[in-house]
Amino acid sequence: MINKIFLLIFSSIIFTGCSIAPLAPTNSARSYGKGKIHSELGSLNNIYHLKLGLGVSENLDFGFDMEFGDISTSAFYLKYAFANNAIGPSWGIDFGYGASDTSSLYYFGLNTSLAFSEYFELFLNGRLASVSTEDSDIEANKYYGNLKITDYKLTYLQITSGFNLWVTRDFGLSLYATTFQGDKVEMKKDTIVGGSFLFNY
Repeated sequence: MINKIFLLIFSSIIFTGCSIAPLAPTNSARSYGKGKIHSELGSLNNIYHLKLGLGVSENLDFGFDMEFGDISTSAFYLKYAFANNAIGPSWGIDFGYGASDTSSLYYFGLNTSLAFSEYFELFLNGRLASVSTEDSDIEANKYYGNLKITDYKLTYLQITSGFNLWVTRDFGLSLYATTFQGDKVEMKKDTIVGGSFLFNY
């Protein structure tokens, strides 16, 4: 377990940097499971994301989220499940943090999900993010896909809803719609649609 955590931290350091908080949502309130590795590869708003996490305990996950494309950012995250049901409702919280020489970010999220079976799950994720960045990381008043920020210090709310469809216990697909609320965040459309491939090891 210690070796897995060390490897995750070490491999993530070389990718550390941030311009805004990661856009990839938390797509389940359930934890990965103690000793289990979970990864995601997906896209949202012309931005690709790679997420790698480890179940530290039955209810606590630790991981790293890296995004690249029109916007590049990364953050470490912790996710804790207060109700952690394989079938039925689950809920929990998550926290993310990232920093570079010129920017920093953190977010706090509330997660709920409802698993109808081991193959189908609905989820809702609300996340409050705070970002401090500079023009060397991102250009203000410019649309990146459907999203534009108008200041380099901002706080905003991100809300995502969607579903997970597992083809097997170790491979699945997540589809979701995201919206942003904040006086320094603007969107061309009310929602942005994205998706991820899900892998368990």
